[in-house]
Amino acid sequence: MLRLLLLTSVLGPAPTSPPPEPEVHRARPEVSAVVDIAFALVGDWTDLSSETLEPVLAASLVDLSIDVSVTQRPLENVFVQLAWARELGAEQRGRAVFWLVRRDPQTIQLFVLPPGTDLGYVRDIEFVEDADELAESLAVIVRGAAESLRAGAPSGMRSLAPEPEPEPEPEPTPEPEPTPEPEPTIEPTPEFGPRLRVGLSYLGATLASNAPWQSGAALDVGIRFPIRLTAAITAGWTAGQARHELTDLALHRVPLGVAVGYAFNPERAVTGRVLATGVAELMWWKPELSTSLNSGSDVRVGLGLRADLVVHLHRGLSLVVSAAGVGWLRNVRVDVAQSAAARAVLDPAPIGAEARAGVQYEF
Repeated sequence: MLRLLLLTSVLGPAPTSPPPEPEVHRARPEVSAVVDIAFALVGDWTDLSSETLEPVLAASLVDLSIDVSVTQRPLENVFVQLAWARELGAEQRGRAVFWLVRRDPQTIQLFVLPPGTDLGYVRDIEFVEDADELAESLAVIVRGAAESLRAGAPSGMRSLAPEPEPEPEPEPTPEPEPTPEPEPTIEPTPEFGPRLRVGLSYLGATLASNAPWQSGAALDVGIRFPIRLTAAITAGWTAGQARHELTDLALHRVPLGVAVGYAFNPERAVTGRVLATGVAELMWWKPELSTSLNSGSDVRVGLGLRADLVVHLHRGLSLVVSAAGVGWLRNVRVDVAQSAAARAVLDPAPIGAEARAGVQYEF
């Protein structure tokens, strides 16, 4: 019997837990974020005063249970106004601070510092000259801002937070300095061997006052070395007449010369040469009338300077024009005896000149 009672107590029905209490949805009381508004007119407002504006604002906010007060403030920069608004807003919980600034003749700006924050907002409003109309417009805007502050930022207003400065543009990567182009290698002009030339030209030369000019021909054989040194030997012949009251002389001259000098760039179409010359001239004469003067000959020697102008025509063929001056170190004089005295029939000048014009061919 005892065992039966024990089994009954163990296997009996389990105790039931109490049913959960039904959830009760309690309504969260809606409380306005703004309980007090401090409004300031900044600067000079001749048409709008705090006495006119305050009752209009109070009437528009009475159903929101928001107190309002309007004061006057001197015109200062926005940072000073923000500092004032923060200090005033910290005096009372739930206080929003508004202030109105005349921006220009057509625009006014309404600023607000919401309660419990350091971030201000601003809105541009078109200025209305009628004070009552302006006050009504401000009342509507202030009411809308106060209502929207329950959810966050005031409607229709922009933040006064400074815009983040744009990140500075990355400095342009300096372009690598251009690699200087290598200086062009000047190929050395192939040096040819010595160049031989042969020239034939007209030869004209002065002699004396009574034999001013004599004409003939000249043969020139020269050589030009790669270093532009040039040398030549020349042979010429001229004939003429020396007139004198005693007797005329028929003259023949054979100049033989050696020249050494410098040849300018031979690759140019027009070039030249400058040469120092040494001349030995064989001269002979024959009287035409006088029987007291016999035919004769003599040699004179001189040093001079010659300049050649060379114009290339075709391949090695060139036109050559030359001018030269010669100072005679040993000269010639032809005298005739008259009345036991010698009288000069031919007295050449100590300095002579000559000209040449002809062609040459360089091999």
